[in-house]
Amino acid sequence: MKKYRMLTFIFDVPVVAIISYCLIYLFGKTDFTLRGFIISLIFIGVIPLFAWTYLIKHPEDYKGERKMSFIIDIISYPIGFILLIAVKGNRIFSALALSYLLNAVVLLAINKAGYKASGHGAGIAGPATALTISFGAVGAISFLFLIPVFYGKIKLKDHTFQQLLTGSVISILLTYLSFIFMGAV
Repeated sequence: MKKYRMLTFIFDVPVVAIISYCLIYLFGKTDFTLRGFIISLIFIGVIPLFAWTYLIKHPEDYKGERKMSFIIDIISYPIGFILLIAVKGNRIFSALALSYLLNAVVLLAINKAGYKASGHGAGIAGPATALTISFGAVGAISFLFLIPVFYGKIKLKDHTFQQLLTGSVISILLTYLSFIFMGAV
């Protein structure tokens, strides 16, 4: 079971966010500002990683870590998005930040309503959508990372296939709409 739990950390939302922003910054087709890149990394990637500190104090309390994750995300994502708008960060960075913000709000609402939509599914599908928009077919390869995430989360009994699919589909839609809204498509 530990190998499946390790998958959840390797493919955790902030880790995938950091990787996605780095790929877009390094290989994107437009010029990106270092300032926008740093804001994105800090508020969409690094600060949300602090939810892991909860597990240091409460080992094995993955439900508590999930709750802490949502709390940190709901605070950090809007700050990052507002800062990116304020400094006129690149449209792609802003669109991806908006998608993280919208995904956090929508998934939190769905979870509060009693259905456990998967943040991990969303955390792969949203960035995969952004990478597909940015890099075409090469970016679409990142959707394959849904396979180990689905497999690991189902093996751990953290989610059902339907919960993973729900989080993924919601994230694909919200990410695409965020890119349209920000004029990044």
